[in-house]
Amino acid sequence: MSDKVELVEKHKDRYGLNICCRALGLSKGTLHYRRGRASCSRSDEQIKDEIITTIRHHPDYGYRRIKEDIKARTGIVVNHKRLRKVLSTYELDLPRHLPKRGKNPVLKLISEVGQDANLVQKRTVDPLCVFCTDFTELFYCQGQKKAWLMAFLDIQTRWIAGFGVGAHRNRALAMYCLDQLQNNLSCLDRRLKDILIHHDRDSVYTSYDWLHRVLIRERARISFAMNGAKDNPWIESFWGRFKTENKTLMMHTESLAELICVIDKQMTYYNQGRRHSALSYQTPQEVVQAILMRNITADP
Repeated sequence: MSDKVELVEKHKDRYGLNICCRALGLSKGTLHYRRGRASCSRSDEQIKDEIITTIRHHPDYGYRRIKEDIKARTGIVVNHKRLRKVLSTYELDLPRHLPKRGKNPVLKLISEVGQDANLVQKRTVDPLCVFCTDFTELFYCQGQKKAWLMAFLDIQTRWIAGFGVGAHRNRALAMYCLDQLQNNLSCLDRRLKDILIHHDRDSVYTSYDWLHRVLIRERARISFAMNGAKDNPWIESFWGRFKTENKTLMMHTESLAELICVIDKQMTYYNQGRRHSALSYQTPQEVVQAILMRNITADP
C-alpha cells in the first residue's frame, strides 16, 4: 500500500490525481489516510530506525522483546502502545509467524463421542462408586485475594473424600486432591480402580498428566459433563451451599495458610457434623459407616 501512495505522490502532477488513483486502484480516502499516518514526529522516525535495527538482528522478536531491546541498547523507553503504532504506521510487519495452536485431541475425541462420554446420566449410581469434582473460586482477605478449591464429592453419600486449596487452578492442585481421594478410599479398603470420576472438560481434566494418572496408572474411569454445570449438579449444589455458609469465615482470613485451615475445619464439619436432609438428617460419615457395616455383615 505504501508503494502505491508513493507512486501517486510521484506522478500526480504529471497525470493528475484522479487518473493515478484509478490506475493503481487506490481511493482518495485511503490516500489521505496514508498521508496522515505518514506525518509522524521526528522521534517516531528515530524509534522506527531502532525497531528496524532490532528486527534485523532478532527477526523472531515480538513487540514486547523489541521494546526491551531498544531500552537496553539505547536507553529509550517506548510505551508499548506507541511502539505498536509505529510498527503499524511504517508497515513493519514482523517476520515471525507462530503456528496456530491445534485443538486438543482429547476434546476432539470427546466431542465426537458426544453424550455417550457422560457415563453418569440415566444410570443407577451405587454409594462410594462415583465421585464428581470441579474447581471453584474462593475470595478471602475481605475479597482482595483469590484462591481455588477442588473437591471430590460422592454423589450418593455426599461424602467429601478429598479436597485441596491452592493459589492456582492447575494440575498440581488436582493431583494433590487425587492423592487425598486415594488415601481416604484405602482407609475404606477401596481403590481408585473401583470408582468413576465425573467432571467437566476443563483443560486440567483433559491434560495428558491427569488422564494418564487416572486412566493408565490407577485404572479408574472418567465421565465427562458435556453440558457443563447442568451435567454436574451435585458439585455445583455443594459449592453454592459451602461458599454461602462459610463466606464470612473466608473473608476474615488474611493469608492462604489461614484460609486452608478454615477450609479444612469446615470440610471436617461438613463430613462429620452437618446433617443433610437428603440423607435422612444423617451426616455423610454416618452414612458411609452404615454402608461399610452392611458390607461387612453381608460377607460370609
